[in-house]
Amino acid sequence: MPDNNAVFPRRALLLKLRLILLIILGLSAVVAHDKALARGLAAAQGAIAAQSAAPAGSAQQDRAAGYVLPPQLYARAVRYSREGYWLYFVTTVCTILILWLLIRWKTAPWLRNWAERITCRRWLQFVLFGPTLLLIFGILLLPTAAWDQWRMRRFGMSVQGWGAWLGDWTTSEIATALGGAVAIGLLYYMIRRSPRRWWLFLWALALPLVVLLVFIQPVAIDPLFETLEPLSISHPDLADSIEVLAGRGGLSISPQHIYLLKTDGNSAEADASSEGFGPTKSVFVMDSLIASEPRAAVLHEVGHEIGHFMFTLDWIVFAICVPLSLVLLYFIHRSFVWALGRWGAQWNIRGPDDWASLPVLAFIVSLILIIFTPAANTLSRYREHEADRHGLDLVDGIVPNVREAGARAFQEYGEANLADPDPPAFIEWWLFDHPPVNERIIFCRTYRPLTSLENAEPGK
Repeated sequence: MPDNNAVFPRRALLLKLRLILLIILGLSAVVAHDKALARGLAAAQGAIAAQSAAPAGSAQQDRAAGYVLPPQLYARAVRYSREGYWLYFVTTVCTILILWLLIRWKTAPWLRNWAERITCRRWLQFVLFGPTLLLIFGILLLPTAAWDQWRMRRFGMSVQGWGAWLGDWTTSEIATALGGAVAIGLLYYMIRRSPRRWWLFLWALALPLVVLLVFIQPVAIDPLFETLEPLSISHPDLADSIEVLAGRGGLSISPQHIYLLKTDGNSAEADASSEGFGPTKSVFVMDSLIASEPRAAVLHEVGHEIGHFMFTLDWIVFAICVPLSLVLLYFIHRSFVWALGRWGAQWNIRGPDDWASLPVLAFIVSLILIIFTPAANTLSRYREHEADRHGLDLVDGIVPNVREAGARAFQEYGEANLADPDPPAFIEWWLFDHPPVNERIIFCRTYRPLTSLENAEPGK
């Protein structure tokens, strides 16, 4: 019979090595992007030359052309994207490392003892412990958040000053600490009441809570963090057109839920989004999108967002995720109990119901989220592709030459947001929750909307 002290460390080591290998593969793909930059510059120059030489209005050229950028913009987009990939992997490593150091340095047990010295009331102890630990974690990750802001300012994707950014970051961290502390307090209340079945109670509570949050987010949560007003106030014609698009999709969206999202000049991004379901279905159109894009491009982008409301796939995925989440929570519970049984005394953690075990639980959950990232993003890319298809069907007949209008919209979106013109395959698989812009443009130029097919002559 093998010695457990020898077997389990080897298993833990293998798990760490696999995680490190995945991260190294990602970093290697980013490094390979440097070589792709030189090849891409030449390809961009060749593509521009080919477009200039091709006859104007060539249908074959239109169908073949994808996301083409001038050499300087191509290089800038690649640099911006490459730095974003580095940022993701460094932030991921830092998150895991910080959690591990909080465990090794026994930070949470120290905070627990500190709170216990101040008051004997357990709920007051947690009021001191929970927000403080979450603020410490957020502050330790501040350098990566500042790196992202510096990157966006350097490439012109954000014009927000450092003072305003730090104010927003502070507000967000305080809100996270307070809201997170309430959620964590509820979690540990369930663990204390039922150490063996807390995961089942959490699952039963989380499902309706998640549905409720998705339902109320556009009407109760987003207004707290965004500057919103009904689009009909400043752009009534556009609001009417969006209602027509929704009607073509068999949907009813209240005019009061078609919003103008004001960026206040703090962002150079131009986009639209959709949230909610049922009576809270909402569409958000950024003022920067309206200012920078023609009406056809705006309607195409909004048509894509309305397309998200037309999915039956989302309910199928939800039905699959309900039992899957139960299995994952049980696995987390077993891993949590095993880790504390093996190293809890060494880490000064009294048991699963001890608040000081929070970094251990967060470490396990973070590893699982990392492992499931590619699968979640693969599903997301499929959803976004289907939304592109629905969007083209919706705006066909409203927007002239809908396929070229869609391709043009994605071209301008890519240029405005410095989208990667040629992402490495590994990065696309691991990180991309939307199809690459090049693929979306080619799809627009080759897809025939349903209304066009219905109106086409037989044999064409």
